[in-house]
Amino acid sequence: MPFSLCIAFSAALVAAAAEPNHMWGGFRGTGDSHTQIDLPLSWSDRHNIAWKIKTPGFGQSTPVSAGGRIFFTAIDGKKKETLLIVSLDASTGKEIWKKSFPSSRPQEVGDRVARAAPTPALDERGLYAMFDSGDLIALDHDGGVLWKKNFNEEYGVIQNGHDFGSSLRQSGNTLFAFVNHVGPSYLVSIAKKDGATKWKADFPAEGGWNTPLVVTQKSSAKPVLLLQRKGGVAGYDPENGKLLWEDLREFGRESAIPSLSAYGETVVVPSNSKGGSWAFHLDNPKQSLWTAKAATNAYSSPLLTAKRAYFVNAVGALFAVDLATGKDLWSTRLASTTWASALHSNGRVYFFTGDGSTYIFKDADTMEKIAENHLDADATVYAAAPLADGLLIRTGTSLWKVKDLGQKDPTPELSKNRAPASPVASAGAEPPPLPPPAPGTKAGETRVNTADGLKVVWIPAGNFQMGCSADDAECEKDEKPSHKVTLSRGFWLSQTEVTVGAFKKFAAATNRKLPEEPALFTTKLNPGWIDESQPMVRVSRSDAQAYCRWSGGRLPTEAEWEYAARAGSSASRYSPLADIGWYGDNSGTDALDTTKLAREQRGAFMPTLAKNGNRPRSVASKKANAFGLFDMIGNVAEWTSDWHDLYIATDVVDPKGAADGEKRVARGGAWNFPPSSLRVSTRLKLSIDASNDFTGFRCAQ
Repeated sequence: MPFSLCIAFSAALVAAAAEPNHMWGGFRGTGDSHTQIDLPLSWSDRHNIAWKIKTPGFGQSTPVSAGGRIFFTAIDGKKKETLLIVSLDASTGKEIWKKSFPSSRPQEVGDRVARAAPTPALDERGLYAMFDSGDLIALDHDGGVLWKKNFNEEYGVIQNGHDFGSSLRQSGNTLFAFVNHVGPSYLVSIAKKDGATKWKADFPAEGGWNTPLVVTQKSSAKPVLLLQRKGGVAGYDPENGKLLWEDLREFGRESAIPSLSAYGETVVVPSNSKGGSWAFHLDNPKQSLWTAKAATNAYSSPLLTAKRAYFVNAVGALFAVDLATGKDLWSTRLASTTWASALHSNGRVYFFTGDGSTYIFKDADTMEKIAENHLDADATVYAAAPLADGLLIRTGTSLWKVKDLGQKDPTPELSKNRAPASPVASAGAEPPPLPPPAPGTKAGETRVNTADGLKVVWIPAGNFQMGCSADDAECEKDEKPSHKVTLSRGFWLSQTEVTVGAFKKFAAATNRKLPEEPALFTTKLNPGWIDESQPMVRVSRSDAQAYCRWSGGRLPTEAEWEYAARAGSSASRYSPLADIGWYGDNSGTDALDTTKLAREQRGAFMPTLAKNGNRPRSVASKKANAFGLFDMIGNVAEWTSDWHDLYIATDVVDPKGAADGEKRVARGGAWNFPPSSLRVSTRLKLSIDASNDFTGFRCAQ
């Protein structure tokens, strides 16, 4: 960086120093996720949003910031062949500069592959951007290239099934990178000045995505570089790479994603298995202080405060334990699991779930929820970071700046409909239903949801055989094996699919535009959305999720949906198809044989439906099932909350599906499907941002 620019940036840092902890310079800040910034308490899509932008490419890394600027990384291309580094104005979100570089190791992109996952490091002189390709690029703050380094050339090609995801750690004039893959693994120390290798420690092949941690041992006043390996920890001298001690525990890959956390001299080693998370003190690193009983950690790293440690497992159960003893303090269920690292601010702890919800609790020995905020995220929330005057929240393609603008939630009645966070007895438990039923409520009883005017039906607790029915010869692979599912709590479910009329109320209340009307080629299926009795379509999963929150509920899980659809039936359809559903054969002017059409004239299938006037039909115009639910098969497919994953042959209680995946599940078939696709066990795999003419939704509470 030219001297004049360096002086200017330093001046900006001095000016920003009036704001406490103004620099967020790496993964989890300095490594503990603590900020002195007083973070906002209340926001939504409709209030306290300073700005939102669509980001170029796709990225999972945490933005870093200082001096009124934000920096982040992304990738672009089908093989991640383009590496992007972007600088934004923190006040406006406007792009200051964007630089692109070719990847030295292109890889096929996918939802289970790291996509610009490593978080860069930032200091007063430069930005050091590490990519999953193994490219490390150092820039000055105005985008000038200082140096570049190719790990594949210098240390060997990175080999990892999910690609490389560890972030850089910095200390003084040095960067540390941990490449833990199925090839020869290593920890390397790199000079910030020129990218030269200072030292390198080699390890056997393992595979993992942990980020190193630098802590200071008070007794010696020396920094120690901590590295998580095999469910244990190794300590290194950061100056020369000398191994000081190690305590490896062979837990292996179940602790491969979340990174070590420390507060003072207490360090917590996370694991996704019960009994795998443990703590130690730097003065006696080979002696465990405690081992967690129930608490496990899946993706984000644990958050440590002066007296407590917080863990979030794969299904969104949050556990608080005593940092000194490991004693369980409290637990609750979040909307989903967390990928973004939690933050500590002003005696509060912030947890960012993958679906766009943020839960704020008091950092205390008993559970006290301060706030629950929701963004209608277009994809998984991967990162959150403090700014001098607010908070950044990032998905793969979007970035929000949340700021206290003095605005109040324009729909405060929503908070009245939400149940308070509740304790969980185990990792598989769910919060109580919302709202609780009146005493003596029976299956199929209804009430009116005052938010949208639609009826909801009470579905009691029970168990059923989920998946391919015994009488079904048309099941796909992902409908097998059939397995017993127990739902331990009852729930309310919309009696019909959400209608156009109900969605219009939501759009008006939240100042949203309706999507373009559905169409089959040039034929409008509901011109001007005039037929308000039709099910609402052309809604993405995030649209459906936002509606359900607005109306006081959520999307049903796959298990809840199928249990409600079967209503006690073990057959592939709860009644004859023509009696209960609109589908390709009967949703038009004349009857069709879409099975024959699909077999003999596949190319003419949709044109024939268009000519025949096939379209979605008014809800509740066919026979209901035994619970009193309409259109559980046919009319439109319906979003659920689950990621798509294969079933396993084991009994389960209150399943919520996989913690992540490539596609979301919709159920029930639709007006343009042939009969074979309209069965209670049929599963549709849809992209999270998909919106089409055959998918709608209904809400659970």
